[in-house]
Amino acid sequence: MSTHLLGVEIACDGPAGRDNCPHNAAIRAQFTSRTARQVRADGRRDGWTVHRIPGRLLDICPRCRNHTTEGPTL
Repeated sequence: MSTHLLGVEIACDGPAGRDNCPHNAAIRAQFTSRTARQVRADGRRDGWTVHRIPGRLLDICPRCRNHTTEGPTL
């Protein structure tokens, strides 16, 4: 028996960049994408944006990117 890395999933950091995405969005990785960098490249093709802040990256889906002025959704 052997194990294989299936890849990574990148989830949206929400409209304010510090809360959860109200739509539970995640980047749809291609079958060949195995690293976070490759999955983020897949997301950019679908309209996702990536913002670098000290210590981490923020991943924003297209819906949240267009609604960054809204407050958090409960």
